[in-house]
Amino acid sequence: MVSFYALCWALGLGLRVWGKTIPTTKAVVLFGDSYTDQSRAHSIANGTYPGKDYQEVFPPTDTAADGGVQWPWYLGLYGNYTIWNYAVGGAVCSNVLTPLNGEPDVIGGQTDWFIQDHVTNNGTKDQKLDMDPEEFVVIIYIGTNDVGIHLFIDDSQSPTVSLADLADCQLTTIRNLYALGARRFIVNSLIPLQLTRLYSNSSDPTIYYPAPHDGVAWNKRMYNFVQTMNTLLRRGVAALSEEWRGTATLDVFDTYGFFEEMYNHPAKFFNGSIPANVTGHCHQCPDPNDFTQCGIGDCTLAERDSYMWWDELHPSEQTGRNLAQQLFKKLTGAETQF
Repeated sequence: MVSFYALCWALGLGLRVWGKTIPTTKAVVLFGDSYTDQSRAHSIANGTYPGKDYQEVFPPTDTAADGGVQWPWYLGLYGNYTIWNYAVGGAVCSNVLTPLNGEPDVIGGQTDWFIQDHVTNNGTKDQKLDMDPEEFVVIIYIGTNDVGIHLFIDDSQSPTVSLADLADCQLTTIRNLYALGARRFIVNSLIPLQLTRLYSNSSDPTIYYPAPHDGVAWNKRMYNFVQTMNTLLRRGVAALSEEWRGTATLDVFDTYGFFEEMYNHPAKFFNGSIPANVTGHCHQCPDPNDFTQCGIGDCTLAERDSYMWWDELHPSEQTGRNLAQQLFKKLTGAETQF
């Protein structure tokens, strides 16, 4: 059955929900890391650097860090949206603040891709955006790498960079995109990273961090980092919303709360061939020092949709489907607590 929201989209109608008009969304523009990237990181690694209008988003050509299809593809499917996905696995918000892998960052390289695809005569009086600002929404979903291994969690960040700087980077990116003509924004909060195997209270080695570490301390610190970052982001978005009242719409999607909901009520969200599993993960790496052994002992294809996590750090494809459903509700004005 075609939903009321999808039907209104097909007819080109804006929705009026709870006294406010919800703009008709035709495209979604995404910035982020491996939680969002479908193929750009692999393209870069393979030497086929993504060029103008790069749109490779679907297997079998490539798979994402969730082991299959990333959530933006499902969001495009649910809403019949055109997806412009600029996210890169391994990315941070700013390579100046938190240099990690050198991947195109959100505030720099990823924004530059958006300009290349959609902005002409950038920085001049003739600057023009080729998309109707009322018909697309920008979603920024970044921060996991910034607070993670080889940066904040193991005290490897610069002594002059704080969590406030990381939040400001996301807000500055929004300002930059506003200057380019974007007018609708959603910031996805950080997920409860302390629930992942990598940042659990176990000190056992993982494929992402085989070196000795204090798991209990990491778990507590990650909880603190994520809570602080999300509070800073909510306050910053609220301030920008007030500053741009009447000219732009900004919102925070409570990704943290939604992941907690999935974790606490797994039977509502995971429906593979075995009971729902939110503490383990599907993709196994028996030797944390040897990537070549990864895949030995993986769950079966029939079991995949039972898992919340694909591996020690990344959500599963089923988790991504659930996220896409919630974001679709957000975009159409349907009721959602997130």
